[in-house]
Amino acid sequence: MSARSQPKLAFAALSVASLAIAACASNAPQRPTPTGPTTAPTAQPAAQPQPSALRLSTVTFADIPDWTTADLWPALEAFRRHCDVILRRAPNTPLNGEYGGVAGDWQPACRQAMTIQRGQDRWFFENYFYPARVAGPGEAKLTAYFEPVVQASRTFQPPFTEPFLSKPVDMVTVDLGAFADARQDEVLRGAPRALTGRITGDRVEPYPPRSQITPYEGQIIAYGHPADVYNLQIQGSGRLAFPDGSQVRAAFAAQNGYSWRSALGALYNLGEITSGSWRAFRQWMDANPGREKEALNADPSYVFFNEEIITDPREGPKGAAGIPLTALGSIAVDPAFHPYGAIVFVDGQYNGAPFRRLLVAQDTGGAIRRGPLRGDVFFGSGPEAGAQAERMNNPANWWTLLPRPVDTGAPIASRDAPASQQLAQLGSATD
Repeated sequence: MSARSQPKLAFAALSVASLAIAACASNAPQRPTPTGPTTAPTAQPAAQPQPSALRLSTVTFADIPDWTTADLWPALEAFRRHCDVILRRAPNTPLNGEYGGVAGDWQPACRQAMTIQRGQDRWFFENYFYPARVAGPGEAKLTAYFEPVVQASRTFQPPFTEPFLSKPVDMVTVDLGAFADARQDEVLRGAPRALTGRITGDRVEPYPPRSQITPYEGQIIAYGHPADVYNLQIQGSGRLAFPDGSQVRAAFAAQNGYSWRSALGALYNLGEITSGSWRAFRQWMDANPGREKEALNADPSYVFFNEEIITDPREGPKGAAGIPLTALGSIAVDPAFHPYGAIVFVDGQYNGAPFRRLLVAQDTGGAIRRGPLRGDVFFGSGPEAGAQAERMNNPANWWTLLPRPVDTGAPIASRDAPASQQLAQLGSATD
């Protein structure tokens, strides 16, 4: 799951052939590709590859295609946002992934990153990092996602009839992993990591399904079209645009603990719609006023939101690492392999042309946790970003940049890039 133990939900346009949305986790934006990550907050996770199968082999920057011409600035912006967190950590704080090391390994580069101006970005990456080719098990694929923007109203007025709700005050999360560790209980270790419920008297009970959730006073953030509200509940995050031109972000806050079941798929199976698309879903609701709740209640899963002020319109929602995503600078990865904050270069295809970019690992998802070569590139916010993101769905080659050891001796630029102790422990080989 995410660094904050919150699922990320996402959406992919449903094909009539599949009408399936697979599991994804973090709190983020929409994934539009028909075969890319789709979502369910508590669906069964895919089998995880063994992290020990990761292979890194040192190369030179000259081995990376289009390194000298690629736009590195968005990645530098994303890395600097990540450095705000890394620099606040104690140097010996471990990072996640197979080669994260500790915060102190990354802090010299982070301090320098804050001073870099445009035109200095390539010098910075070449002098503070060295590249390694990434290989390993699992799915080798690159897709893209975006943050949707939907119309909303502060008051109930058709077509804005479905509420966006904040997290209930009586909702609690039980960490079964903590109980398993305390009791040395293997049965609990095999159970889901956390359960969501509510306290009733002296007991914790399951939280009600969608059909039994009734808003209380002060819980309603805003109203939207029922299809848009459901869409954002699947994705976990999005922007709400109001008639006065203002926008806020509806960010993932909590989920009621039920497995996701597609309301679109239910309508399709009943013959109510002939296409498993959001357009068909919305059109059905518009043509069947009064039956919207009936359609949505086919899915017992329910997502609650936090309202967040958008201080910088250029920033995306927070990814699993708890850091705002950067358009074409952030990527969702499998954190069992790549540490959050890792700098990766991908060589794939986009719209029939090479897609070669430097990106920072700041997010994840259930459909992304499939090995070190599976990634989802964040394309930004709004419909234009969505139209662009849906064209990305291809294999890719990967490299990662590892921080160079920094001593008090000669300048970094004068030293060769030695393989780190971590890389040696991973059994790296030369290509």
